[in-house]
Amino acid sequence: MRLPDIPYDSPYIFSRKQKVALTLLPPIVSYTLKGLFALCDWTVFDKEEYVDKTMASERRILIAFWHEHMALGAYLFKRTNYHTLTSYSYDGELAARIVRYFGLEAVRGSSSKGGSDALKGLQKALEHVKCVGWTLDGPKGPRRIAKPGIAVLSARTQTPIIPMGAIISNCWKLNSWDRFPVPKPFAKIYMGFGPPIPPPPSDDRHQIENTRKEVEEALNELLHRMEKITGIKEIIN
Repeated sequence: MRLPDIPYDSPYIFSRKQKVALTLLPPIVSYTLKGLFALCDWTVFDKEEYVDKTMASERRILIAFWHEHMALGAYLFKRTNYHTLTSYSYDGELAARIVRYFGLEAVRGSSSKGGSDALKGLQKALEHVKCVGWTLDGPKGPRRIAKPGIAVLSARTQTPIIPMGAIISNCWKLNSWDRFPVPKPFAKIYMGFGPPIPPPPSDDRHQIENTRKEVEEALNELLHRMEKITGIKEIIN
């Protein structure tokens, strides 16, 4: 469900070919992913401990994850109307339309253009929804290097940040900058969450940078811990 006064649409004008793709691809991609995800064996670690309890006590949360795990997060939190962020670009438009098929919404903006509008939109969204998910290295990388946006939003809304990571036992990896994983049928999918990271007291640049580093390190540590628990060593490249 869309909320008032939030930028959900891209101001860009797309080509005819892109418009056709934006009509056809989102249902095909979303239903294909849903079908594959439904065939997999899911194990979720620490969601009740860190997500549910923090949401109950703080009323709202930010979930931080790498861009490559966006679809897994969309499936885990499907039909919640939680919000995320995508860019104004064609790729961002495609992602926004796909997540809508999972029952989520995407606020629009980017680090290069519209970042201020995006932050304002996410702040507005947090007045109405319990959770905003953020791809730390989106929209174009570098892969698994966090950008400061989530720390800024955390400071301005005084909302804690919860890391989320995923490990897949058997998957294809797309030839994209984020090495997007597509699970093979009957793979094991492990999703894990880390302890909440408190918001910085202000959006002073030093405090933002400290929180950015803390979230990046916490997310990478979570993935290393999950590798040890599952016995699955992820191949990064």
